[in-house]
Amino acid sequence: MVAQDFYRWPFTARVNIGIGRSSGPMGDTAIEAAAAYAGADEVLAELPRGLSTLLARGYKGGHQISGGQWQRIGIARARFRSAQVLIVDEPTSALDAAAEQRVFDQIRNLAAEGQTIVLITHRLHSVRHADLIYVLDQGRIAEAGTFEELMDPVTGTGAFRDAYLLQSRAYDHTVPAQRDKTVDDEPAGEHA
Repeated sequence: MVAQDFYRWPFTARVNIGIGRSSGPMGDTAIEAAAAYAGADEVLAELPRGLSTLLARGYKGGHQISGGQWQRIGIARARFRSAQVLIVDEPTSALDAAAEQRVFDQIRNLAAEGQTIVLITHRLHSVRHADLIYVLDQGRIAEAGTFEELMDPVTGTGAFRDAYLLQSRAYDHTVPAQRDKTVDDEPAGEHA
């Protein structure tokens, strides 16, 4: 499970990714593959000692990383464990838009490879490709079905559809056209 606020161990990056897998060695090749899959390889590349960097500022040689970087370490940790079921709770809450899209693409890739994934999210665009969606209201299932079923005003109750449309309205605005720099950047008075 990758919880929204997972534990940040005061250990090296290597241990933070490899912790929790009781079977098999914590080999660098497997850890680096999990890190690359989660986009944490970019985090490791920025660390002064790579996998051997201590991720705890209060200790000698310790290094502080951002919330988004921790999120990538957490996703790498889940990938390294290679469990039969992967539960992710708001896995992109601390990531920028590009990193968020990469994580959701990776989650879809895992599902395509046969990984069972339970995704808990308020970002409804991310569940378009889910096999089954459950909508909770005050801890109870209010609606369940495929994306198409839940978006259909006839078969759905409207809870998912209404929330999805509400979120999508933020993207309905027309994007301004890019200005032509060759005309706009000429100094005033030089036009013929």
